[in-house]
Amino acid sequence: MAITIRQTLDSDVAAAEACLSDGKRALAAMGIPQWQDEYPNRIDIEADRAQGASYVAVDDDGTVLGVMALSFDGEETYDAIDGAWLTESTSRAATYAVIHRCAVSAQAARGGVMTAMFSEGERIARGRGALSMRIDTHERNVPMRGLVGKLGYERCGVITLPYEGGRDPLRIAYEKVL
Repeated sequence: MAITIRQTLDSDVAAAEACLSDGKRALAAMGIPQWQDEYPNRIDIEADRAQGASYVAVDDDGTVLGVMALSFDGEETYDAIDGAWLTESTSRAATYAVIHRCAVSAQAARGGVMTAMFSEGERIARGRGALSMRIDTHERNVPMRGLVGKLGYERCGVITLPYEGGRDPLRIAYEKVL
């Protein structure tokens, strides 16, 4: 099966949201508290689309297999890290790209879709002049941590998301120099 990564179309939004829902269920089944509320959802996909940051993975038939946000706008929560990034860059003058909100459909799980999305994200980032890629994930998200390690991302430290209430705000932060 060939996998194509392209920007999300309006007609893809429902299927992309279904991928996020499948991702939420998979995280819940592993006992991972990440994404176990309203976030992320259709509103996030549509906001990413409006900024040109939403991408989908599709098969030969055009079926949406996965979704990711690829941002070049910097990430304020990355400015304060308990640890150290591989590259020196702040959110105000970001020289990095960030992958957020990535998930695959239950039917496409463990089929190389996430790897393809990361590879294409890196290619796009290089083309836009980014010096590195950054991503964060929950400490208990062992599958994602394993994937980013396999793809050459290095653990740089811990960041704190601006959550209120009892939500777990700590995330393991990774970076890969392009």
